[in-house]
Amino acid sequence: MKIAFYISALAVSLLTAGCSQSPQPLDSGTPLSGTVWEHPLSYPLNNSGGAIPKDARVDVYDHCIIIHRADGSRQIVSLDFVTDLRLK
Repeated sequence: MKIAFYISALAVSLLTAGCSQSPQPLDSGTPLSGTVWEHPLSYPLNNSGGAIPKDARVDVYDHCIIIHRADGSRQIVSLDFVTDLRLK
């Protein structure tokens, strides 16, 4: 009975070991350029997009970016929807 308890405790500790750490951005800065598209870049039909605001702050992660707008709102965007991102 004690063996099952120790195995369970070990499994729980291994599964939750990475949960307490928040991932650090690969890069951060204010955008010099960048476009967020309505559809993924692989979308075969018409695709419209908008520029990332120049007064925003952008954090770049492995699979997404987070745009921190001046009004305090944030937008999370998959990298499949972003082109020409340059940061200062």
